[in-house]
Amino acid sequence: MKKSMLALAMLSSLVASQSAQAEVTAYGRVLYNIIKDDTSDDLYFGRHEFAESTIGVKGSVKYKELTFGAHVEIGLDEGVSNILQDGTNSRNRIQELWVQGAFGKVKLGTGASITWIVSDVDQSGTWWSDPLGMSQRFGSTRRGPAGESQTPFVQAQSIFSERIVYESPAFLEGAKFYAQYGEDSSYELAVKYSANGWRVNAWSVDYGDADNDEDPQADIDGNGTAGFFGAESGYGILAGYLHDSGVNFTATYGVADQLDGSDRDFLNWKLGYTQGKHAVSYSMGNYGSEDASGISGADHTRSTFAYHFTPVSGVILWVQATKGDTDDQESFNALALGGMVRF
Repeated sequence: MKKSMLALAMLSSLVASQSAQAEVTAYGRVLYNIIKDDTSDDLYFGRHEFAESTIGVKGSVKYKELTFGAHVEIGLDEGVSNILQDGTNSRNRIQELWVQGAFGKVKLGTGASITWIVSDVDQSGTWWSDPLGMSQRFGSTRRGPAGESQTPFVQAQSIFSERIVYESPAFLEGAKFYAQYGEDSSYELAVKYSANGWRVNAWSVDYGDADNDEDPQADIDGNGTAGFFGAESGYGILAGYLHDSGVNFTATYGVADQLDGSDRDFLNWKLGYTQGKHAVSYSMGNYGSEDASGISGADHTRSTFAYHFTPVSGVILWVQATKGDTDDQESFNALALGGMVRF
């Protein structure tokens, strides 16, 4: 924690001391959930998986035709939401330097990978709820039985790793190309398009040698898996459309190839409506699996109804109800109430 706070202080003072061309932004969020589900008779407080409370600072300085920047973000939670934790109650989520010019943008350090891109597409306004990890890189609850909690969507994408990223200039009036090379010889490629209400992302990822190492991310919610969630590689496409009326639609499809030769596929969609301070959505995710011999496993379906209310700017309150169904198993039900203050 002391190292993290020192990094924040150094970055803030360094950027703030620059000329009038420097831009500095300090920010944070505090969020919490109360969750009741079928896995226990207990209420869970603050169990929001990847949705950590955070503080951060980012800044940039222009020099002739180039812009240099830095970004530090610290996650403050401990427990299942902090899958990269080292025994403390904090971790560096993002710690990167970048330079941008006519050639595009290059980033170096630790941060969200280019394929962790769901929020780029989902325009529903209910990003904190998710079926099968669909609607945001941070979900208010992914809890559930082992077969439903370990979702292939999450398994097909990396989170925060040491990497170098290239982002191209825009082309085709709204498209950009991204390439990432990460630790353990991993790599990721993506194309993103955003124009006229449409957002489309297509990606491919290979985890390199990381999936064979002893990995602190191998266990979440008590469900042990080999390596990086058991995934060796993955690919897929996401698409979203927001109409001027506030009606919006998001869909995703992808495949995650596992270390043992099996694979998982998923098809998720969300229909939403946003108007003023209110946002509501209904989403459904379905995924299946096939072992190395080609035998299909049980199908999993999870549907979620979510309502989000923004009374004032920077404050969001939400409620979501989730039902999960697995072949030959009892249904899983969960209710989450939560809120966030962003500053």
